[in-house]
Amino acid sequence: MPRHNNPISRKVISLLSGGFFQRILAGNSFSRYKEVFDQAGYAIMLIDDKTNRFIKVNRAACELFGYTVEELYGMTPLDLSTEPEEDRVILGQKPENAIVRPSRRKDGKIIIVKIQTRHSERFHVSLVSDVTEEYRIRSTLELNEERLREAQRIGRFGWWEYRPKTNMYFGSEEISRIFNDEVSNLSFTYQDNISYTHPEDRSYLISAIQDANEKKKESYTLTYRIITPKGNVKAITVNSNAKYDENGRLLYRYGTCQDITETQRIMDDLIAARRQAEESDRLKTTFLANFSHEIRTPLNAMLGFLNILTSMNTTEAEKDEMVKLIEINSQRLLRLINDMIDMSRIESNSMEIKYTNFEINGFIRSMASSLNYELETAGKKNLKITAVVDKNKKAVYQYIDELRLSQIFSNLVSNAIKFTEGGEIKYGYRISKSENRYTITYFVSDTGQGIEPYRLDDIFLPFVQYWNEDVPKVQGAGLGLAICKRLTELMKGRIWVESLPGKGSSFLFSFSTPVMIE
Repeated sequence: MPRHNNPISRKVISLLSGGFFQRILAGNSFSRYKEVFDQAGYAIMLIDDKTNRFIKVNRAACELFGYTVEELYGMTPLDLSTEPEEDRVILGQKPENAIVRPSRRKDGKIIIVKIQTRHSERFHVSLVSDVTEEYRIRSTLELNEERLREAQRIGRFGWWEYRPKTNMYFGSEEISRIFNDEVSNLSFTYQDNISYTHPEDRSYLISAIQDANEKKKESYTLTYRIITPKGNVKAITVNSNAKYDENGRLLYRYGTCQDITETQRIMDDLIAARRQAEESDRLKTTFLANFSHEIRTPLNAMLGFLNILTSMNTTEAEKDEMVKLIEINSQRLLRLINDMIDMSRIESNSMEIKYTNFEINGFIRSMASSLNYELETAGKKNLKITAVVDKNKKAVYQYIDELRLSQIFSNLVSNAIKFTEGGEIKYGYRISKSENRYTITYFVSDTGQGIEPYRLDDIFLPFVQYWNEDVPKVQGAGLGLAICKRLTELMKGRIWVESLPGKGSSFLFSFSTPVMIE
């Protein structure tokens, strides 16, 4: 007899078919869901779509925002917002992805919450979690990263790493800025690294890296130059550290790289300035010694000649000779003093330039008598001075300071007389024309011993005198050529020298002021 024919069995089946058991099961499920809802560790909030009010919240939601269940039932999500107008727009768009927004607790404290929302036909449910600490940590990390990037940018240094397995370097943004002059994703091979290096420094870099690998150095520092793709030459300092495995094989290298171009330039400038100061100090010391000698020599000569003049045994011919020698030494002393005064005025920017439009041919010829007199007093009978002008031009005018031009010529010719024993000294000008514009180049050339190429720039420095075994030391304080250079520059011009040892010298100078030809 089958079991379902039993009266008791039929009763059970009848109850089951009537849905009683389903209702029991449904009631148990609801109780479990309600327990999960209330005991959940994160806030769950149901919101009515029509009223936008909370219709169901769990205990975690009350604890998160500090309100009771009854208080929240009378509120909307916008009542918890610190930026209700902005949040109204965001909520109106029904975002499916989680959003992170600031919210205000009942006690006024601002917290950062992460909201994940799902929508149904009549209501939507939001899962809300407090991410204030997470947001604070992330913000701190982002701020620290930004500060690190900014520190690297200001300090012009970045980090790098090299992996021997891939033979690749990669580094931070600043590394890219150093090597490529711009921020980009930078990764390059060992060969690329060598190609960045300045050709003059490549052998040094290769040998240094090889030495570090062979000796398994844990750290080293290199300073060398690189050339960026844009052609900029930079000086960099690389600090390298290494990690090895238990067998001594290189795992990777890492370190920093700093652009020290500006620092190197400042250091070079400081070294050059120090050397220049030391040289200037040495030259001034030499100058003071020479200057005192140059003053004493003509003064002693004049005093001696005066004693001879007052002697009763001096003949008239001897007196004439003494007077002439006194005059020569007086002129020498006067030139020295004038040079000192002019140099002082130039250095203090108190030298006044008075421009006039004067005629050059007459000026050149007018200087002949004074220059020949200077040659005569020097006692060099095998030397002659010749003036050179353009005879095809009736009149040549230039807007310039006539007195200072005369001073430049006088200093250059005087200098040529000192260093030329025989032959000829020529002084004058040449005219050239370019793009309907005339240019006058003045010159003083001699047939003296000439100047060594490495001394061509030095001779225009103050207190510098040129002499060697073949060129005996001459009188003077070393100011004449320096004054010529400064005066030329003051009158918007430049001066230079062309010379070869044993071939003589030519000093040339020109001005950018207007020229007129008749």
